Amino acid sequence: MIEIPPLRLWHGRRTRRIALAATCSVLCAAPLGAQQAKAAPASPQHQTGGNEGKRPIGWQVRYDGGAAHAGHGAGGDTVAFAQMTPGFHVTTGGQAALLWHADSTVRGNFVVESSIFLFPTKGRDHEGYGLVLGGSDLGGAAQRYTYFLLRNDGRYLVKQRQGEKLTTLTDWTATPAIKLQTGGDAMKNDLRVEAQGETVRFLVNGTAVTSLPRARVNPDGIFGLRINHGVNAHVVSVGRPKAR
Repeated sequence: MIEIPPLRLWHGRRTRRIALAATCSVLCAAPLGAQQAKAAPASPQHQTGGNEGKRPIGWQVRYDGGAAHAGHGAGGDTVAFAQMTPGFHVTTGGQAALLWHADSTVRGNFVVESSIFLFPTKGRDHEGYGLVLGGSDLGGAAQRYTYFLLRNDGRYLVKQRQGEKLTTLTDWTATPAIKLQTGGDAMKNDLRVEAQGETVRFLVNGTAVTSLPRARVNPDGIFGLRINHGVNAHVVSVGRPKAR
């Protein structure tokens, strides 16, 4: 059984408390990723029907240690991952995890965004969480993706993986745009990536924190999530915003 803390959403001066469920009866190790993205207009998150409290349908996971299957990473490590309206809840163990849905792809000019609540870190403020884009062969040896992470010391990172090679595009950089989790309540941050023409912009809570050349970011491909080890988070949404 996994204890899931209650989630508190803040609306100005008023607070609306959402019970995410007292417990989750399934240790979910499969998949987090993103919603289905089609060229026009953006589609909602993948529908999971009556899958409440269970692993979201069609999502996949890969541990940094190399395992890419449901349930267990190297050494029997696990990730708890469950559909919990609104969104998904994920708690990582001793390894970072890459989470995605194979149907979640974007190309050309696009926006991908995610709202994530971070629960009390128990002092692990240097563990990142956030978006992945430009993914290909995510379950294989030729894996490629770029990730945009936040952490609870007020810093963000943009980094790229190609196989075993890691390239830092923007090293951990402080920004006041990140809302820090303190006390016993979860804190929400909104991440957004805008790929327009030859530029890719990275935003936190509506504030642009950096812009990079498209040729360096290589944003086209699968998008999803990266959650480093020892993180307890609730992903309210991840995907392309609906057309307005």
